Amino acid sequence: MRFYNREREIRFLKKIREFNRKVFVVIYGRRRVGKTTLIKRVFGNDALYFFVEVKRSESLLREMSLRISKGIYTNWYDFFLDLFEKNKIVIFDEFQNFYKVNHGILYALQRAWDDVKSNPKLIVIGSYVGLIKKIFVDEKMPLFGRKDYLINLKPFSVKDSMNMLKEFGYTPIEMLEIYATVGGIPQYLWLFENRKPFEELIFNTFVDAFAPLRDEVKNILITEFGSEHRTYFSILEAIGGSSKTLSEISDLTGIDSHRLSKYVDELVNEYEILKFEEPLLTGKKRKKKYKIADRYYSFYFHTIYRKKNMVEYDPEKAVEEIYMAFPNYMGLAFEEICREYVSQNPEVAGFIPEVVGKSWGKIPGKKGLTFEIDIVAYDKENLLLGECEWENKKVGIETYLTLVETSKYLNTDGRNIRYIIFSKSGFSEELLSLRSDRLILLTPDDMI
Repeated sequence: MRFYNREREIRFLKKIREFNRKVFVVIYGRRRVGKTTLIKRVFGNDALYFFVEVKRSESLLREMSLRISKGIYTNWYDFFLDLFEKNKIVIFDEFQNFYKVNHGILYALQRAWDDVKSNPKLIVIGSYVGLIKKIFVDEKMPLFGRKDYLINLKPFSVKDSMNMLKEFGYTPIEMLEIYATVGGIPQYLWLFENRKPFEELIFNTFVDAFAPLRDEVKNILITEFGSEHRTYFSILEAIGGSSKTLSEISDLTGIDSHRLSKYVDELVNEYEILKFEEPLLTGKKRKKKYKIADRYYSFYFHTIYRKKNMVEYDPEKAVEEIYMAFPNYMGLAFEEICREYVSQNPEVAGFIPEVVGKSWGKIPGKKGLTFEIDIVAYDKENLLLGECEWENKKVGIETYLTLVETSKYLNTDGRNIRYIIFSKSGFSEELLSLRSDRLILLTPDDMI
């Protein structure tokens, strides 16, 4: 399997190897994002690697002891101290499982790390974002303040994901459709290595009884949230592939707003599964809207989970309905993908945006009428406004004129305004004739 991307992370980790001091590195990120693959790529056989399983503390200590000694350690402190003294590079994968096995293991590791006199490199990897952040960021935890580097390994960017899919033979439109279903998760993208019709890909990947991603979200969230997973499921299902206010989520789930805000805050701040958006540059405070940050979770809760009974009992009918409804989901997803693209490729905007989002609100003086701008990106001097169209027809000049008119409803504060339009199917000749530094026109072909 070919290794893609991660050049920046590889350079950083290789540099750490050369430090003449002990270094504690924490690498975390959602499952399947490529953390273990990255570490093995950099350190290979030069490191002593442990996968931490959830089992009785005594059994785990015995198993790990036999990796470094012919005898069995009687306590975790002695094990960790010898481990660090005798090995230059130590890796613990699924590190958060130590906490699940016995909180005391973390205290033993903390004391051993403080006492070690040599210069080991300790790399710990974690897949459960909330628990990893708790272990290393919570002041009450024994390992607070011990890490030297905390690395959140992110999914591939839009462009990097498209370049990977390009090597599999997909067209730019197909690349964006696949990205809308699984995002930039490397192991998910590998599932599309053999190009097939999109409906067949959906069936094989999400719907078939043996589909690899049919129950992936369910399994992850049950492990992450335990007995409360049903509450989180209902929140994520209510949001789906769109954006919702707290009151809208409350109405759909039946969870009162006060109790709901606790769960939503956790999903945003601790687990990074949700994110919120507010209308930019309107000068008015409006209710936040929440959306699912992960493309795969978004697709799953917008489509697969809502069809869970049909997926179980009539998968062929389920994939037919999912495929027919996909353009609606894709229209919503395309807006978010375009915002990601602008954020990740500042050369497109011509400046480095400090903020990238969207805006919406009421049109002044016109009762009942509202406006929405899909892309709002700005710094102190520049402003980029944009529209995203996922339709089977070319975008005409009226879209641009509407965008220019709508920009009057924002507080631009004298910024230099440019406009950008993304279109699945291209642009009319009339609109193409206006393309300039002030008007950027992009199709899927231009996003690779």
